[in-house]
Amino acid sequence: MKKRIISLMLVLCMVALCLTSVGFTVSAQDIDAASAAQDYGLPQNCEDGNILHCFNWTLAQIKAELPNIAAAGFTSVQTSPLQPHDGSSHWYWLYQPTKFTVGNELGSYNDLQSLCNEAHGYGIKIIVDVVANHVAGSDNGNLANAVDSVFKNNKSTYFHNLGARGNAEDRYSTTQKNIGMPDLNSENTAIQNMVYNMVVSLKNAGVDGIRWDAAKHIALPSENCAFWSKMAQIDMFQYGEILGSPADGASDADNTTWINEYASYISVSDTVYSAALMSAVRDKTTYKSTGNWNKKGVASSKIVNWSESHDSYSNEVNFGGWTKNLDQNTVDKAFALLAARADSQTLYLSRPFQTAHQSINYGVKGSTHFTSDEITAVNQFHNAMVGKGEKVLGGSTYYAVLREGGAVIVSKTNDSDISVNNTNTMVPVGTYVDKVSGNTFTVTEKTITGHVGATGIAVLYGAEQQPTEAPTEPVRILGDIDGDGDVTVIDVTLLQRHLAGISIPYTVDVKLADVDGDEDVTILDVTYIQRWLAGIITDDNIGKPVTT
Repeated sequence: MKKRIISLMLVLCMVALCLTSVGFTVSAQDIDAASAAQDYGLPQNCEDGNILHCFNWTLAQIKAELPNIAAAGFTSVQTSPLQPHDGSSHWYWLYQPTKFTVGNELGSYNDLQSLCNEAHGYGIKIIVDVVANHVAGSDNGNLANAVDSVFKNNKSTYFHNLGARGNAEDRYSTTQKNIGMPDLNSENTAIQNMVYNMVVSLKNAGVDGIRWDAAKHIALPSENCAFWSKMAQIDMFQYGEILGSPADGASDADNTTWINEYASYISVSDTVYSAALMSAVRDKTTYKSTGNWNKKGVASSKIVNWSESHDSYSNEVNFGGWTKNLDQNTVDKAFALLAARADSQTLYLSRPFQTAHQSINYGVKGSTHFTSDEITAVNQFHNAMVGKGEKVLGGSTYYAVLREGGAVIVSKTNDSDISVNNTNTMVPVGTYVDKVSGNTFTVTEKTITGHVGATGIAVLYGAEQQPTEAPTEPVRILGDIDGDGDVTVIDVTLLQRHLAGISIPYTVDVKLADVDGDEDVTILDVTYIQRWLAGIITDDNIGKPVTT
């Protein structure tokens, strides 16, 4: 018998070794992270959830806020760039790196490891903003003094050295010329390796994703640049900043080809659609339900949208900072519509408290409005609806995203009654309580009606169950000690044992056992029941329900 047990153990060990050898392993950390994500209802993948942009926050500030971030339903947190950089204080210096290593005033590599470990304990993913298109310097190609010597010593081969872009914005100028700083030669294998090694070090620290700054300025494999195909070899979530189109001066057909090639390697931001939807909400006009990149064949799961970006907030108004003067509620409404969409990944900006371009500094924690009821409800709705279909509507008084199980409704006028078409009975019939205001909404096969609260945002899912009748109380009979609905000699025996101090499987209720009505249970009650069973006495109460 012992030999058989030992043989079985050896076989199991061999199977375990074989599974390990082909990479079929699940770490305890992965299991814990998945469990934590379930605790907060967070999707397990970056692609399935919304992103909180902790713009300019230190890693320590993000770490301290993790419980609230998880409770607010954000799947991922995006940090600002963590590379060493030129300049000081102002936010834009973070986008002028001097080398490809990790660690600056926002936190060290060890701080990043600590943040990732803590975040994974809540089921939250960490996305780091990476600047790989350029280094610090000027539009004429001069390098800043702080730039690492390896770049200075190889300036002729590490940079494109073609000067500043003109106004045409053709594709060649977009990928080969400077955008205000010296443009790195992304086709150079040495540059690719520097970036690759830094991203691998980020992954080793526990980072789950990368946001690529100025991604459209780095050429594609079809343009004889292997940068993106190399980075795609790193198994983590990656998305690129595509401001406008891959080349704003090129044809629609060419931009369609390029954006689909980008999307074959990384996810991409759809800033055109994000801005259009934000504008529609601001102006209370209609908006198109199909995104710009969706129309060009890119799947929604490969697109990141935003209602407000750090650029649209932090730059001056005449340089793209057009959302900074919008009230938070307008931005929240646009976020609600984007974040409620199927397969969406929507970025939510933690707004700095300053608005002037030169007053916004890194290392300063921004607004925690992301913990508000409306943002939390929208995120939790999104997470609950993963994998479910959608229908996007826009009426004269509302915008709505219907999902198979609920709806997010944005009223153009806050605090107002609303009636929404329940197209194809997408939302199940029932009574719903708005997760934001607590107001009741009624859903029929054709309409969704109710009162949208002061935020102008209503979130409906999980129809209220119709109240059921209270369970009938069991009939309690005077003299029925064992609760079987009848008074028998067994009840006499149980009562005798109780009075003798012998354990019985029932708790003796005084109201049932006090048959003589003296408010005490004694041997007289036993005698009284015995005489009643023998027919010696007649009592109208024994064997009848007890009134309470």
